Amino acid sequence: MPVDDVDGHYDKLSRDELLRIARSLHWMHAIDLGDGFVTTGDWGPLFDHKLQAFSAIDFRGAKVLDIGCWDGLFSFEAERRGAAEVYATDLVSQRPLTDHPTLLVARAARKSSVRYFPDVSVFDIEKLGVRDFDVVIFSGVYYHLKDPLRALARLRRVMKDGARIYVEGAVLNKPGCYAAFHYRAPYCGDYSNWWVPTRTCLVQWLECSYFAVDKEYGPWGHGEIWRTVLLGRAIRGSNSLYGVTDELLDEFSRPAQPIVR
Repeated sequence: MPVDDVDGHYDKLSRDELLRIARSLHWMHAIDLGDGFVTTGDWGPLFDHKLQAFSAIDFRGAKVLDIGCWDGLFSFEAERRGAAEVYATDLVSQRPLTDHPTLLVARAARKSSVRYFPDVSVFDIEKLGVRDFDVVIFSGVYYHLKDPLRALARLRRVMKDGARIYVEGAVLNKPGCYAAFHYRAPYCGDYSNWWVPTRTCLVQWLECSYFAVDKEYGPWGHGEIWRTVLLGRAIRGSNSLYGVTDELLDEFSRPAQPIVR
């Protein structure tokens, strides 16, 4: 069965059939499918700093974009907290378990309305045709990208002014503003990791992409392995720190144009 489930196959199955399939799949997220059934996710549920940051967002009536959604934990949680629309995107060709329909099974079991796009890169996010997201969830993704700054620019282009962004990922818990590039020596032995910034650097990545960082929830970790969550807002206005504004972000260097009706 194709992972995008064009014909709604999983939505037609009985709950018993869905749970049987769920038991056979490898889950990265621990997702509550109801009636006490929680998937055995390697990464577990939302916890501590992640949960605190997530709880600081008002999802009621929001249009939400979840980048790199995997099994859909963040998407379903946003929906549970009152989001009006949730777009869950992934690029399954770039991850292990490419044929695992975990999100589709969870969506059917939860009777969810999350919209799933398994073949959309963050760099092509404008192909969704939506430019007014209220919340963007960017968790566990940026350090897997060769060009994380271009990804942030692309995300700013599909967000309302004032929209919230939740950014979570690996950081260097060290002073200074720089990022370590991992090619010959993979970070944590994972060859899908490219850039790991210091916390100061991650803040400035967001700031130069027309986001204001409101709060950090973290860091947490040990040894060389640390993570953090930043919660920010999409902003616009002149930026004296730019010589020439990035062409992807130039429109945000000026006040918003009034809508002519």
